[in-house]
Amino acid sequence: MALVGKKFPNISVNAMNDMGDTFKINVLEEAKNNNKKVVLFWYPKDFTFVCPTELHAFQAALGEFEKRNTMVIGASCDTPEVHFAWLSTAKDNGGIEGVTYPILADSNR
Repeated sequence: MALVGKKFPNISVNAMNDMGDTFKINVLEEAKNNNKKVVLFWYPKDFTFVCPTELHAFQAALGEFEKRNTMVIGASCDTPEVHFAWLSTAKDNGGIEGVTYPILADSNR
């Protein structure tokens, strides 16, 4: 289901970064305050088979997104702690170590 052109909710949610810091982010406010576009994508679950490939592909293209004044943010229903465990797992072991953009913890769905 594409949400292109729909208004994004003005809410703050928990996110995890690659340093293991949980923080609140309001994607709408962050984009508006910094005059940025946003690519926000959801994936089914941390530690799943296909997902790491896509998350690493977004990381590899991060510089191109930044050139286009666009933030990249991933999201799943996992908790920040599970996100950090996946961020701490090497790519060779099915992890997403090296991903530096925020991963939202949409545990309330």
